[in-house]
Amino acid sequence: MSWYRSKLERDLARWQAAGWVSPTGAGAIRRDLDQRKSLFGAAPALAVLGAVLFGFAVMSFVAAHWTGMSKLARLLLLLGTLWACYGGAALLFQRQLNAFAHAAVLGGIAVYGASIMLIAQMYHMEGNPADALLLWALGALLAAVLTGSAPALAATFVLLSVWSCWERLGSESAHVTFLLPWAGAALTAAWLGWRPAFHLAALSLVIWIVPLGFLIWGHHAHWLVVLIGGAVALAAAGWGEALDRHLPVSAALFAYGLGVAYAGLFILQFLDDNRWLVGSAESGGVARLLVLAVLSLALVLGAMLWALKSDNRPALWLAYAAFALEIFALYVRTLGSFLNTSLFFLLAALIVSALAWLAYRLHQSKVATGAGA
Repeated sequence: MSWYRSKLERDLARWQAAGWVSPTGAGAIRRDLDQRKSLFGAAPALAVLGAVLFGFAVMSFVAAHWTGMSKLARLLLLLGTLWACYGGAALLFQRQLNAFAHAAVLGGIAVYGASIMLIAQMYHMEGNPADALLLWALGALLAAVLTGSAPALAATFVLLSVWSCWERLGSESAHVTFLLPWAGAALTAAWLGWRPAFHLAALSLVIWIVPLGFLIWGHHAHWLVVLIGGAVALAAAGWGEALDRHLPVSAALFAYGLGVAYAGLFILQFLDDNRWLVGSAESGGVARLLVLAVLSLALVLGAMLWALKSDNRPALWLAYAAFALEIFALYVRTLGSFLNTSLFFLLAALIVSALAWLAYRLHQSKVATGAGA
């Protein structure tokens, strides 16, 4: 039983005991939930894994017999396997075996990628290997559009992220070109309406944004990452209701914005020399670290309060993790000065305790207001 189903069962029992939901209504809710098919059942998951293994099997077989085959035989084998995957997918879609059809599409994508690499090797094509990844990703995106396949779209985001990382390692540039195919994949996700695809789109964009400070404006633009993440989190908090009228994404956007903003602050504190920010490391290192640490804790604690207020559990757990990481990293960074370390943690403890007391008073005031009403 899923976490959501378990929680719903507990809530239904409590609502029935309170007289808010009738037994008939509770039964209707359970029947509606039973009729919804989960995308992540055992059969779809195993079918997708089988498709991935099939792709590796094809690549291994072809590679093992590659030198002993003529060029025509190689091309016919690759094309025949590719069309067998997509033809099988079409047949499975017709028979309403959608989980296996999506797996067949994913298998076709794997064969398509293998074909790109092997044909390039066969004709001794030289060039940027990352271009082959882009071609593979675009093929996966086309398959997702033509078949409406969510696994194909997931493969697209993965391939686009790998392509962008490869391009950045080679050119040491921001690789703004990534945003074009990413936007196409994001629009496809909106068209399919598959909610996990929005998370994949967000995660791939986060992977592109967080290292951005190392690649532009003298390799010290991490404050831009902080501003981008902060702006996304503030927009999700301030205009969440307006966003959720069209699509319930404000809670997830707040969590992703928080993650990006904290990642930028973490890099500023512990992974960047920051000599341009306050001064030399000798004269301003402690003051710089203190200012950034206070900003980081303020961001994390503010996010905690907002997550508690809005019942945003992913953001709350992310804030907890960021708080623990921040405290541990500060302890390691200031280990050489026990006095400064103890004073900082004493100050942080007082601030957190004061916020806990404020949150408690606000909660008590809300309870009293509700009782009076």
